[in-house]
Amino acid sequence: MKLRFTYHAQSQALARHIDESRVAETIRRPDFTGPARGSAAIYRKKFGNDILEVICKKGRQKNEYLVLTAYYR
Repeated sequence: MKLRFTYHAQSQALARHIDESRVAETIRRPDFTGPARGSAAIYRKKFGNDILEVICKKGRQKNEYLVLTAYYR
């Protein structure tokens, strides 16, 4: 799987202490998926007591994702 991060997503993931491996795990094996604004999708996965939400779009190539943002709820 290839992940690309927007500048916003990259800076927010760093500020929120979210590892790229957790973003990848959330997209690979989500507990929930659903539509988000536009052509984006939301992926959710529980890690301990936290739920990670990742908003992304599918990329041009197979198994490529453009991460728009990621945050814990």
